[in-house]
Amino acid sequence: MYGIGTDIVTILRIKQWGENSLMLEKVFTSSEREYCLSKKYPHMHLAAAFAIKEAFMKAVGTGWNSSMQWKDVEMISESGRISIRLHNKAEEIYGRKKVFVSSSCAGDLAVALVVLSDDV
Repeated sequence: MYGIGTDIVTILRIKQWGENSLMLEKVFTSSEREYCLSKKYPHMHLAAAFAIKEAFMKAVGTGWNSSMQWKDVEMISESGRISIRLHNKAEEIYGRKKVFVSSSCAGDLAVALVVLSDDV
């Protein structure tokens, strides 16, 4: 195993950003926004995506720095399964790692767990 990270986010925090805010554009890719905003409870999905990004950064142990941006870690849904697609510096450094993602929402909270493994 390479690293493990977890994060919990209040859905209200994300809801306060609004659906067309600059913060959403800064943090989420256009695909993430399109996917989440198409859902019945968009802020729940946005909060889960935010938690996934944070959990990934905790798993790699670097935190957000000038070399990696929010959009370098993208939540994707393939056939209902949530995973991560890496871009730019994140892909360059961690693209050969196997990434496992789990997220859930309950009440006003979204939680995510990310595990990185050297085993590809």
